[in-house]
Amino acid sequence: MWSPHKILVPTDFSRDANRALYYAEFLSAPYESEIILLHVISLFEHDPNNPEHTFPNAEEVYQTLEAAAASQLERLHHDHRHLRLRKETVRGISPAEEILNFAAREGVDLIVMGTHGRSGLSHFLLGSVAEKVIRHMQCPVITIRYTHGNGSLPSRLKRVVVPLDFSAYSRQALNHAVALAQQHGAALALLHVIEERVHPAYYVTGDVSLFKLLPDLRERSIDAMKEFVEKEIPSGVEHTFHVREGKAHQEIVNFAEEQDADLIAIATHGLSGLDYLLLGSTTEKVVRKAKTPVLAVRAEMK
Repeated sequence: MWSPHKILVPTDFSRDANRALYYAEFLSAPYESEIILLHVISLFEHDPNNPEHTFPNAEEVYQTLEAAAASQLERLHHDHRHLRLRKETVRGISPAEEILNFAAREGVDLIVMGTHGRSGLSHFLLGSVAEKVIRHMQCPVITIRYTHGNGSLPSRLKRVVVPLDFSAYSRQALNHAVALAQQHGAALALLHVIEERVHPAYYVTGDVSLFKLLPDLRERSIDAMKEFVEKEIPSGVEHTFHVREGKAHQEIVNFAEEQDADLIAIATHGLSGLDYLLLGSTTEKVVRKAKTPVLAVRAEMK
């Protein structure tokens, strides 16, 4: 069973990163996990082809930034001295690449990181460090999105939403959610979303809902969900079944808010390149829009 005994929290000392550390702290309690605070110093992120010899003061700048980072890391270490906390600083061009490389070297079980939740053109052009990490991750990643106003984080894990599409991908996410639920005493809210794909001929009837066209669809879906999870959820783990109709990412986000969930556990298919550009990813859309923290699990993970 998956247990996050070594948790990586990348930090740029922003509010987002501090929220991620707070979430990692309460999530790690049952495991007495080691938490690694990682700061990546990147001078050439926006101009990776710029050789260092054209920047003669690069080493001096690196040392200045490392000294400043060491001071802030020490402050965080002092504020969280009750934790098994380790401080690390690395140099690199791409923060996402350095986070992934560090996680692989250290054998990290879980990455917890903040995301600004950018959308629209700025997101299309620039992407997000968190989403780049998710796209190439080799261990599960929890993202904590910054929200304006009342964006408080939970003090313990009480309810986890798990979207199911009856694939091996969603089964892998379910297994990780079950592992967390057992350790934290959390309940699972299992959700199946039926995508809106109604033949145009049905629009003349005025009944464009699949639930109206197929009155027993909800019950059949719940029966299929029960069969799907029968051997995956041990006795003692509270769980409920829910079926919604609509766009998968939007229904997942809305359902998590309605349930006052503390986490969404969702699988990613690991699309990249042209496939990703054309199709996007339900997981990354959820990461971008959900106020609820999101646990992304790559289906190939064990």
